[in-house]
Amino acid sequence: MKIIIVIDNIDSLTNGSVMTARRFADGLRARGHNVNMVAIGANGEGDCAVKERYIPLVTEVSHMQQTKFGKYDEEKIKKCFENADLVHFIFPFQLEQKCKKLADKMGIPTTAAFHVQPENISYNIKLGWFKPLNSFLYASFKRKFYKRFDRIHCPSKFIANQLDEHGYKAELYVISNGYDPAFCPPMTKKKNEKFEVVMTGRLANEKNQKILVSAVAKSKYKNQIHLTLFGHGPRKKKLVKQAKKLGVDMSIEFLPKDELVKRLGQADLYVHSATIEIEAIACLEAIACGLVPIIANSKLSATPQFALDDRSLFRDNDYWDLAAKIDYWLDREEERRLMGKIYANHAKRYSLNNSLIMAENMFKDAINDKKNKQ
Repeated sequence: MKIIIVIDNIDSLTNGSVMTARRFADGLRARGHNVNMVAIGANGEGDCAVKERYIPLVTEVSHMQQTKFGKYDEEKIKKCFENADLVHFIFPFQLEQKCKKLADKMGIPTTAAFHVQPENISYNIKLGWFKPLNSFLYASFKRKFYKRFDRIHCPSKFIANQLDEHGYKAELYVISNGYDPAFCPPMTKKKNEKFEVVMTGRLANEKNQKILVSAVAKSKYKNQIHLTLFGHGPRKKKLVKQAKKLGVDMSIEFLPKDELVKRLGQADLYVHSATIEIEAIACLEAIACGLVPIIANSKLSATPQFALDDRSLFRDNDYWDLAAKIDYWLDREEERRLMGKIYANHAKRYSLNNSLIMAENMFKDAINDKKNKQ
């Protein structure tokens, strides 16, 4: 198949949706498909690189969140769309809206993914508590974009349920974003000088790393823990200040994939404190490396699906409960080692290859449906 992926930008490597799109594109190419991108930063043969669209006030804020918005260029994009079997959309913004109209005009089948959880937006403007805003955003996304699709890719059952509750009528395909097979348990594991507790994710309000820092400060192992946050984002300075004030030994790093795999493989425990998540591939990658996770049991997050029992869940936003779970697992080295192996095996059901096969089936359904209607 010749598949076009439309996404506002493909060069923000700290953005989880961007990394998912890149991983999917590479995986589809490896399976023999011809895949091109319409995006800021697209530079492959046959890709369509678009310019950034400036939006007063919004652009300045979005840059802080490692987000850019693409500018529609019909002449260039139309050329990229020629002879495409299908166009797949990642975001629901203006570039995608206009590209969807163009694809329809050209008679090209389309599918869309739901990667922008409205709560991500409301929490970043500190209005996450205001439920009417989240309902408005779900309705706005549906009205402006998703109602035009018959098929929507949902990275988790959780977000599929959210769309169903908000009246989305398309067929919802629950397909994990899939983790890179490079994330796997290490051949050997050294004993660390301190317990290495880690979390991967953008340093932003909805990821709630501040709860993890507070929990480490309350742990009975506080002075024996080195906490590492793998990520980049607007809350970095505040988290550094918090750790210093509480006396937590913490470092913040942003690593290339190969180095991240190594560091996860040598860690002792993984925590995912995010309140808002559509799936959390970062958590899945850690589990695939053989780490036992402790996950925030948030009603607005899909990540609890990865927990095998209550030992790997803590009450959302409760650093005392998280501290107790950290202490539980650090008390039990052998139990942690055995469960790490079980978790690594459990992660395999979310492999990228399985996800690609399911995505291909969704694409084929859209293409066959278009042919049958002609």
